[in-house]
Amino acid sequence: MKRLCEITILTLILCGISIGLFAQAPVTADVKSIDAYCKTVDANRKKLKKPSVIFADTADIESDKEKWQSFASEKALDKFREKTEVYSIAYNWKSGGKIVASNFTLSSPSGDWVKYNFHYFRADGTLALVESDYRTFNGDFSVIRRRYFDANGKLIKQTAKILDLKTRKPKKAPDGVMGDDPDEVDYYLTVAKLPFATLVR
Repeated sequence: MKRLCEITILTLILCGISIGLFAQAPVTADVKSIDAYCKTVDANRKKLKKPSVIFADTADIESDKEKWQSFASEKALDKFREKTEVYSIAYNWKSGGKIVASNFTLSSPSGDWVKYNFHYFRADGTLALVESDYRTFNGDFSVIRRRYFDANGKLIKQTAKILDLKTRKPKKAPDGVMGDDPDEVDYYLTVAKLPFATLVR
């Protein structure tokens, strides 16, 4: 009887382990498929060479309200910036008439930091991956975070690494990196939620 109980317990443990492994498998598969999809988007970006459309928040830096404006090219944006500087820019690439990549450049008037948020959107407009690269001269750090999402907007995986700003080699940040908040939500879960969505044709 004792032997039977031991076998039963062992069987339950093994079943539990097996169930756990199978439960994790879809997440791994999703992440791999997202990485594969993002490679196709990057290949499309390289093929196009230039962004399909560019948007920038042209509101005064002291204003609480954003004022997004469309620019036909980087040259047109640079010309605008000769008179009025902008600190939030989004470079967008389309495929099949839909935005599949939206890369934000966020900065400060002081020039102490800059943050790049690279969005990869699926054909249905949902966010597949966002990679943020926060760079600051306060300690010479670069913090790169990758967040993977399923089609329902659920976070399924995230990674983070800290690099030296100059050498791009791994670096330990004493007491964290000034200005980097891992809980800050400055990315968009769908194309429809982009701050300039109403301007997209």
